[in-house]
Amino acid sequence: MQDRTDENFLLNLKLACSYFTSVSELCRKLAINRQQFMKYLTGRAYPSRHTMRRLCDFLGFDEHELLMPHDQFREIITLRPVGAVHELELPERMTALMAQLRRSDSKLKILNGYYFQYYFSFSTRGYILRALVNVYDWRGYTFYRRIERLRSEAIAGPPDIYKYDGIVTMVGDKIHMIDQEAITKNELSHAILYPSYRNRATLLTGLIVGVSGKGVHQPAASRVLLEYVGRTVNRRRAIEGCRLYASQSPDVPEVVQEFLLSASADAGGITRPGPIHAS
Repeated sequence: MQDRTDENFLLNLKLACSYFTSVSELCRKLAINRQQFMKYLTGRAYPSRHTMRRLCDFLGFDEHELLMPHDQFREIITLRPVGAVHELELPERMTALMAQLRRSDSKLKILNGYYFQYYFSFSTRGYILRALVNVYDWRGYTFYRRIERLRSEAIAGPPDIYKYDGIVTMVGDKIHMIDQEAITKNELSHAILYPSYRNRATLLTGLIVGVSGKGVHQPAASRVLLEYVGRTVNRRRAIEGCRLYASQSPDVPEVVQEFLLSASADAGGITRPGPIHAS
């Protein structure tokens, strides 16, 4: 009888492979023998520890995730792009930057997992936006996906869903998170956070800069707080809690309100373009 863990691995590997044009394409990019890989897909062989590590690094998942129950894996794969980054031929002057991104990976491993991100909405004045962020490793880099569900407590109807893909790095003693809206590609945001020097980053605070999604797309900034919620989450339940909240809603943690509302009251906590004075 087939072990349940092996069955999960087969189903999860097949699902991950479906994100590529063909198995041949995946094998070519992974630099692995196609016949041997087909044995993994059909259950006739199981990857060695070295091959499993290569496979996980390429697909962007940890080994325990490829072995988790298929329903759970299917949920997280929608939050995490598969094979999203390919090796690039870069100008020589850019190689130092890419090396910096790789070097910072070891310092950022404690960030891996899911977070609720809170900041004042750039589009809806005076409201706090809660988003879901997933931070993960891939080939020596640290990436993340952010999902926003724009629905306020007072407005009925289906919410607007926005997804952002980004990269994390540490420069000096600050964490930088830079992302792009995944569908239209017309929005960028940049968050600068204070790192946690504990084994687990429970709360991260800093500043986020972006543009309003409405009107003339005016640049704006807000204090931002990331609250760690776990290595894995019930994705559906977590996303249901992502929406716009009134600034003093009881559903917003007190520590979040205290941090965000301690910013200048001008424009509902939003810092508009102009001189920024450190407090």
